Amino acid sequence: MSVWEWLRTWQFRSLTKLHGQDTIYLVLLAIVVGVISGYAALLLRFGIEWVSLLWTGERTWEQVIDELPWYIYLIAPTCAGLLVGIIVVHFLPGGELRGVPGVLADLVERKGRINNRQMITETVGTAVSIGSGASLGREGPTVALGALISSEIGQRLGLTEQQIRTLIGCGVAAGIASSFNTPIAGVLFALEVILADYTIATFSPIVIASVLATVITRSELGNFPAFIIPEFQLISAWEIPAYLIMGVICGLVATILIKSLAPTRRLYERFVPDRRLRPAVAGLLLGLIGLFVPEIMSIGYETVASMMLEQIRPELLDIMLPLGLFLGILLVCKLVGTIICSAGGFPGGLLGPSLFLGACVGALFGGVAHGFAPAYSESYGAYALVACGALTAAALQAPITVMLMVFEMTADYHIMLPLMAACSVATLVTRAFGRASVFTESLEERGINTEWGREQSWMRSVKVTQIPWRKIPSVHMNTPLVELKRIYVSSGKGCVQVVDDEGLMVGIVTFADLQNWLLDPSLDQAIVAAEVANRNVRVISEDGSLLEAIRTFDKESFEQIPVVSAENPRRVLGVLARNAVFQTYHQLMIKHGETMQQDQ
Repeated sequence: MSVWEWLRTWQFRSLTKLHGQDTIYLVLLAIVVGVISGYAALLLRFGIEWVSLLWTGERTWEQVIDELPWYIYLIAPTCAGLLVGIIVVHFLPGGELRGVPGVLADLVERKGRINNRQMITETVGTAVSIGSGASLGREGPTVALGALISSEIGQRLGLTEQQIRTLIGCGVAAGIASSFNTPIAGVLFALEVILADYTIATFSPIVIASVLATVITRSELGNFPAFIIPEFQLISAWEIPAYLIMGVICGLVATILIKSLAPTRRLYERFVPDRRLRPAVAGLLLGLIGLFVPEIMSIGYETVASMMLEQIRPELLDIMLPLGLFLGILLVCKLVGTIICSAGGFPGGLLGPSLFLGACVGALFGGVAHGFAPAYSESYGAYALVACGALTAAALQAPITVMLMVFEMTADYHIMLPLMAACSVATLVTRAFGRASVFTESLEERGINTEWGREQSWMRSVKVTQIPWRKIPSVHMNTPLVELKRIYVSSGKGCVQVVDDEGLMVGIVTFADLQNWLLDPSLDQAIVAAEVANRNVRVISEDGSLLEAIRTFDKESFEQIPVVSAENPRRVLGVLARNAVFQTYHQLMIKHGETMQQDQ
């Protein structure tokens, strides 16, 4: 017996014992997902460091950017691009989406059944890419890796679509929590960005997975925040307008990032038709920029921390520059480098670069604001911190998640007012140019409607018990045909349930079943209900959802479907009509219509 066969057997026994307690069962699986995802996140982090050691002799590029020979900047990302191109094309020959966009696409189109071959591209490909200097982040691949692990476990154990979705949420939350040491933000990221599902049954397992992943990473790395954060103070209420203006700028930069990816991909397709060579070309272009602005190489979190702590050294090519000029150059080069790498096919995420770009915008804006009104404003490090959140919120289109993430990292309530203001404005500005985020822009380019995934989410939250159904008449299985016909006609329900001695369903009788017995009166006493009943009956559980009901009716031509007990699928509670299902759907669409229109 294989491991998975044993697990399926264990699963069957567990479900038998935990029947009607799916949440408890998912919590048990969430524990497994949280632990595995936590260690997977550590493996990816250490893998990036190992590759960085190979090229630079240090765990991060920032530690030696002033000491590396010039040719490393060209050779490392170019060689990595060649290797990554071979890996990606070999394992994903159809050009499938990777990372978080791939997870979202599979949630919408494949019911959460993610291609397990992405595991190689997300682990090996990301470690090689970022460790070799690609200007991307590790958080997106970490999230995707957690989702991949969850989906694989769910598929192997034969879980339902809803259970797999919940399990994927567990892996996503674990990925964010382990990346930033922010378990609450991990939970909210999974709910707000990936699942758009806030039910208790979904929430509880995700919390467990996020907590366990955080505990694992803390046990290995220590309980330290992702960034060393300066002490924050709101000097004056007059700073709020400044933060609002900075939010506008962050929203515009995030929009440029999002809108530039698709055209850049098309340029690669035109001038570099071979997918295997695109990452190498991107690596060479990045290396050329890195020769002049080495801070853009790899993740760059130490540079972000130096901007927050106001310890940035504004030096390029051994020439000291004015701080504002240096930050402006750094902002543009990091933006260009990130677009080149992401569109060129390097595995990696855009959450980390968004934080870097936000720090540049904030430090640049804060320096100007503090220079203009030093008595009424904080120094530029505080603005860099807030802008990190604002630009990331706009790029991800997830302001609540990012607010909580920054709050968890700072543990300072004073930051919330400017942070909320800047994140909200930045998100609104970006949304004014379209609903796409760094996660969904590639999906929109391929015509994948992620809003359908959100619509499915609220349709799942509407249980069958909330849809009006009616009672169904029943007859004993030994009832003569003549009595069966009388009850069928007098009830006017269009169907009759045939039951055994215990009142459990044997089958259903509709007009299609009866019509073969109507012409011969001699059969009225010779034939009993059990012989007429259709025993191949499609049913829906009382725990089912509106989405399941719609899918069932779409696949079948019948007008009614029995609703059965969750504890015993042969105990019929009533019958659900097609028109009642779609009437409920239309009523909910009208109710949600104004909200959906406001979001557009």
